Amino acid sequence: MAQAIRPVTMPKWGIEMTEGTINQWTIREGQQVEKGEPLLEVETEKIVNTVESPAAGTLRRIVACAGDVKPVGSLIAVLADEDVSDAEITFFIDSFKGATVSFEPDAEGASAGGATADESQLSADEPRISPIARRLAEKLGIDISQVKGTGRNGRIGKEDVEAYAARLDVMAGGDGTTAGSVAAVAPGASTMQANAGSVAALAPDASVAEANPFKRLKLSATRATIARRLLESKLAIPHYRLTIEVDVERLQQHRRALPSQPRISLNDMLLRACALALVRHPTLNAQFAGEEILQFEHADVAVAVASESGLITPIVRAADRKSLQQVASESGDLAERARRGSLTKPEINGGTFTLSNLGMYGVTSFDAIINPPQVAILAVGAARAGVVVRNGAPAVTQLITLTLSADHRVVDGAEGAAFLATLKDLLQAPDRL
Repeated sequence: MAQAIRPVTMPKWGIEMTEGTINQWTIREGQQVEKGEPLLEVETEKIVNTVESPAAGTLRRIVACAGDVKPVGSLIAVLADEDVSDAEITFFIDSFKGATVSFEPDAEGASAGGATADESQLSADEPRISPIARRLAEKLGIDISQVKGTGRNGRIGKEDVEAYAARLDVMAGGDGTTAGSVAAVAPGASTMQANAGSVAALAPDASVAEANPFKRLKLSATRATIARRLLESKLAIPHYRLTIEVDVERLQQHRRALPSQPRISLNDMLLRACALALVRHPTLNAQFAGEEILQFEHADVAVAVASESGLITPIVRAADRKSLQQVASESGDLAERARRGSLTKPEINGGTFTLSNLGMYGVTSFDAIINPPQVAILAVGAARAGVVVRNGAPAVTQLITLTLSADHRVVDGAEGAAFLATLKDLLQAPDRL
């Protein structure tokens, strides 16, 4: 039976992956499949990956359906020869034990059957938690008894604490307390403690639910990643903002005079200008890596793209070395595939700077949140009619508002202002793009 039955388990892509969401199955139960043939799609970290069949055979049982979230190494389907009975398949599923994959830095040295020194100090009724997860929970003010562990024997890891913190942040109101909660918060209590203590208030009572029906939507893998990273950014990065207005009338005229193929948008020209400005101001073309700052030679500019599953930021690599036409062609392809969910992980990982444009929605200005480990992001508003002074007389022109959010640990205010000044000069002299 062992040779005739083959498990299909949740794969692991990258050291940080702990779970995946089943997006869709491309093979039906009872269907023959060859080794290496696409079997299903799994969503992780803002991208959708195709899982290939590990062996040839018949897909006898699907254990995890579309929408299910499964940890790495868990059983999601069973391949078997046609002469294997259903009872044998059921027995195999019931007795299957998935692989435990842990990359926690404090997990090294722990024996398979023993507890770590930190765990041995826990009382019998306390949850098992790794030291790094405990420190993070204490820093965020999270009650660890409310966190569900996804590790072996329910052990709580760093990722579990981060995921729980992200869910609390998503449910939080703008004033720092959970929406709908009227519970008082003790003086000195952290925002996270306030949120954790009032989660129960999120469930409307019967009378409210009857008057205004609602539905619960589980966070997708992409949305959970977005929530976790934004929470990390807001908690850890000291943001400051600088705003500047730019006359883009000449830029628009220049764009309309360019060849129609490839179609070049205002955003493409902004991306190219950002890339050129970044290599002149390398302080912003950087990533913050704990005790180090990584300054890059070329500008890998991430472009925020709205998709059904959430905000995706594909990257135009070395945009400072590419022509405006190349930038337009590449960014258009990346944006289209981002909306289809067909980007690869290297196409969204890294980046030295992010450009976020909401002008197409009529938004004139906004503040953007830095995408760590990057140290800056540019928010672009809509082009609008405005009045400027030319040769001592008022003149109507096209203006856009640019807002730079920067990490004050890395980028001083004067450096951010100098970057914006260079960017403005480039946009108002479009021949240089």
